Amino acid sequence: MRFPLILLLAVLAFSQPAMEALSGISCPAGEFRGIGVAKTETDAIAHARSMIASQIKSSISYKSESKTDMKVKDGVEHLNTSNTMQSEQKSSLLNAQDAHIRKSLAQNGYFGVVACMSRENAAKPYAARQAQTVDSLSMIAQTFPSLASPKQKKETWQKASRLYNEHLENGRVLQSLGKSQSENLEAFNFYQSVKSGYQSFCSGQKIYWQKAEGYGSNMLYSKFSGDFVLSSGECDESGLKISVLNTDIQCEYKSMLGNHLCMFKPTLKGESCAGETFFQLPLNPALSMSSKVSRSAEAKLESTIRTTDFTQWKQELKKWTSACAD
Repeated sequence: MRFPLILLLAVLAFSQPAMEALSGISCPAGEFRGIGVAKTETDAIAHARSMIASQIKSSISYKSESKTDMKVKDGVEHLNTSNTMQSEQKSSLLNAQDAHIRKSLAQNGYFGVVACMSRENAAKPYAARQAQTVDSLSMIAQTFPSLASPKQKKETWQKASRLYNEHLENGRVLQSLGKSQSENLEAFNFYQSVKSGYQSFCSGQKIYWQKAEGYGSNMLYSKFSGDFVLSSGECDESGLKISVLNTDIQCEYKSMLGNHLCMFKPTLKGESCAGETFFQLPLNPALSMSSKVSRSAEAKLESTIRTTDFTQWKQELKKWTSACAD
C-alpha cells in the first residue's frame, strides 16, 4: 500500500529500530491493520485509522445528476429525466473508536502506532445505516400514494432513488466484509413500490395551459410550447394547470417624465386540476418608454418580450414536471 507523502516523511524521521518494532506487530487473523507515524500520538493514531479506512472503503457519500430532455415516442413528445448516481470514497473511519491500538512507541520526537480493527466492528456502521435506509424506504412507500403535489412526488421519488442506491453501495461494502444482506429484498420491494407509483403518476400527468385574452398570453404560450408539451381541454386528476395573470401590457403617459411608459409584469400560476394553488411566480417587470405616442413605447416593449427566454419561469415549471423513471 502506498503511504501518503506526509507519512513517508515522518517514517524517515523515525528510527529504524522503532520501525522494525512496529513492522513486527501483527493483528489477529482476519483483522485490518494500520500503521501511523507523526509528531503527536493523536496524529499517529489518525494516520493508522485512515489506512484501515482505505481498506474497507469507508464513508461513502453520493452525488446525483439529473438531466431532463424531450423525446418523441410514437409521434408524441415526452419529457424524460435520467438520473446518474456517483459514489465518492473518503479515507475516514465511521467508527474510529473501534480501531484499537495494538502497539505505541515514542522515539526521536515522533510517535508510531499500530492499530487493528475486526471485520465485525468495521461492518457496524454500514449495518446500522442499512437498517436506517430500509426504514426510510418503508416510510416513503407508505406516504407516497397520498402525496398530491407533483413537486413532492418528484422530490420523494428522487429521495427514494438516492436511498436505494446508498443501500446497494453499503451492501457491497458489507458483502466484502463477509456479512449477509437479509434486508436487500425488503429494500428492493419498498423501492419498487415507490417507482411503480411514480411511473403511474407521471405517465398520466399533463401540463394544461389556460389561455387568456391579450398579447401577453399568446406570446408566452409560444415561448413555453417549445420546451414543454402543453395540453388543452379539461384538466384531469394528475394534471398541472398553468395560467398567466396580468398578461396585458399597461401603458400610460407620465407627465413628470414627459414620456409614455409601458410595463409588462405577468405572474405565472400553477395549480392542481381541483384548484389548489401550488405556486405564483411574478416576473421582474419589463419596462419601455417613448417620447412619442403610446404605441411606440408598446412596440418597443413587445420587441423586448419576444427576445426574453423566461428562464426563471421555465426552471420553476421543471420542478413541478414529473418525468417517468427508467
